[in-house]
Amino acid sequence: MLTAIRVGNFKAFAEPQRTPIRPLTLIYGANSSGKSSIIHSIVLARHALESGELDVHRTNVGGEAVDLGGFRQYVHRREASRRMEWSAEVDTTLFKGRLAELLAPVGRITVSVAVGMSLDDQDRPLPDASPEIHTYEIYADGESLLRLSRRREGRLHLDRLDYEHPVFRKILKAIVETSTFVTSIRAEDFEELAIAVDSLVPGILSKPGKLFPEGVSYVEKETDTEQEETGRPIQGSRSQSLTGAVRLFFPRVLNEVIQGIGEAVRGEILHLQYLGPLRSYPPRHLAFSQHHDPNWFAGGGYAWDVVRRDGRVRSLVNDWLSSPDRLQTPYELMLRDLVGIDQLEGPMLDGLEVMSEEGLDIEYEEETEYTSAGAWPVIKDPEAEATKLQNLIRSSDIEKLNELILIDRRSNTVVSHRDVGIGVSQVLPVLVGAYAAKNQLIAIEQPEIHLHPALQADLGDVFLESALGEQQNRFLIETHSEHILLRIMRRMRQTFEKSLPENAAAVNPDDVMVLFVEPDGSRSIVREMPLNERGELVKAWPGGFFEEGLREVF
Repeated sequence: MLTAIRVGNFKAFAEPQRTPIRPLTLIYGANSSGKSSIIHSIVLARHALESGELDVHRTNVGGEAVDLGGFRQYVHRREASRRMEWSAEVDTTLFKGRLAELLAPVGRITVSVAVGMSLDDQDRPLPDASPEIHTYEIYADGESLLRLSRRREGRLHLDRLDYEHPVFRKILKAIVETSTFVTSIRAEDFEELAIAVDSLVPGILSKPGKLFPEGVSYVEKETDTEQEETGRPIQGSRSQSLTGAVRLFFPRVLNEVIQGIGEAVRGEILHLQYLGPLRSYPPRHLAFSQHHDPNWFAGGGYAWDVVRRDGRVRSLVNDWLSSPDRLQTPYELMLRDLVGIDQLEGPMLDGLEVMSEEGLDIEYEEETEYTSAGAWPVIKDPEAEATKLQNLIRSSDIEKLNELILIDRRSNTVVSHRDVGIGVSQVLPVLVGAYAAKNQLIAIEQPEIHLHPALQADLGDVFLESALGEQQNRFLIETHSEHILLRIMRRMRQTFEKSLPENAAAVNPDDVMVLFVEPDGSRSIVREMPLNERGELVKAWPGGFFEEGLREVF
């Protein structure tokens, strides 16, 4: 899984800053410190992986909430001669099959790209230049494994490869043992293999992909003789067998490794869900909501549609809305069927016919002095008969639209989400993201907006349950809320003391990462703020962050 990202020369960040990704990662900092830059960099990466666009203004997943303004705006200090750097670190347990075997010697893999303009001799962007991938590098446990760099013709060429790294040693060993008659490889054989790999490096190149290269291929020199891949063991002297096997199979295995790593990282980034800092109101009638609204996901409009379609999520949200120790609203989300009046005639006639055949439950009024024609027959329970007719119409094949409504239980009145407090509209997309998603990376800016402190703390439990329970989501949360953190710290302390409330998630230090982003001159830096097993900060907040309450009281 994705365990960290690294961002450099992007918006507020100059030197690359590492952001660990845990089940729950909280990002704090003063206003305009650069907190959102971390999330926006992942939004940019996802957009590039989907579209190949690097000169990005509005992103697919970010909607109106993330307008990067193009490369010249999002590069640090708006200096177009700089190269933006972005890296993703993944745990090797993510890999399967042959790729897992080849990468077994390492625990984590990092892919890194540098994006920039082509420059002239004075390091100025060339006229009409557009941002391109200039370098692509793979690291294994922090050590550079290989690097591809752009050449003038637009392709990426392999210019560095550490063939002494245990990963490549394992690859070379596998090639020799499966494609030659050499049954065991000796230490001195690696010198011969290194020479063969060195001869291949200048001819290994790649076509740049949308963000990561599309594998690699080997281009033979004109003087070289092409060797046909027969699948039979390569014969000849020991030296010839080793060299021949490497020249024939190494580029193919290298291509397999680069493509496999790229696809695995791509899959992780495409799991990103993003919710912006200001959630928008969907239309009053949700059945006619615009699914193709560019702000549909980032603005949270989609969440109302999820609640409309998913009964489980609707039930969980209703519990949160009405719980006496949470939002305490009198509202309940329900579905209502919308049908056209002109469509009712047929189903109504059919329903009345059924009721006529089955007969109505009739009773007779008592005779009185005012009754001139005997006891008068009446329907015993008109409401029950009306409900019966309604159910017969509902069970017909009439076209229906499910409309999501709110019922005010105080007066049993139907209200719209546009008629209730703004807190409901702002928190509902946050709840839906936590309740409906599974195995996703959920990035949220300011989840606490328009919630009072007690409910902000309760959101901490919502995030923990979604991250550490069956859904296994991961959260990247940019926030100013001390209350969310205090609830998480409390659950860690209770976990340590074995005093957790029933149904509360057990939390350990490895489950949570607290980050603090602070300006440092013209740049921003990211500090890790680790928590111990008791949920206590190991070091103090930089600059007295969160001490405002104490200053106001004392």
